[in-house]
Amino acid sequence: MKIGIMSDTHDYLPNIRKAIAVFNDEKVDMVVHCGDFVSLFVIKEFENLNSKIVGVFGNNDGEKTLLKEWLKEIDPDNELENYVSFETDGHKFFVLHGTHAPILEAVIQSKEYDVVIHGHTHERQFEEIDGVLVINPGECCGYLTGKPTVAILNTKDKEYQEIDLDEVSEI
Repeated sequence: MKIGIMSDTHDYLPNIRKAIAVFNDEKVDMVVHCGDFVSLFVIKEFENLNSKIVGVFGNNDGEKTLLKEWLKEIDPDNELENYVSFETDGHKFFVLHGTHAPILEAVIQSKEYDVVIHGHTHERQFEEIDGVLVINPGECCGYLTGKPTVAILNTKDKEYQEIDLDEVSEI
């Protein structure tokens, strides 16, 4: 399965559009959004996504009830929760925003999951920690680091591709 991974979109529509185009071009099976959509209008952009989206709330997300409802209106299979876990290709995944570092560390240290995906710090990470693959795709918005990124994970071989959205043509 090919999973598109994004986080911290913070309302920046040009990069959200680029990310969706990349995910559609790469024919990902699912997109994981690690939180901080921020405003409701962002959800409308995901009508253009050709896969389902599984997301978690971030600390800057407002109108959480409507964010969830609008995402479900696009596709009933879409999910948006405080945290999400799922299994695919024999790997157990856990997704959270990562606002509280002790909780993130506890999930990683529990070793109950093969892959832990988070956002919040806006810093890219692809690292194995005590047998757990920890992924942070960085920030889609590019506001803090100046480098807007998303990622694609192939779950069959754990092949990871980081995409610099500054290198993607305008949509």
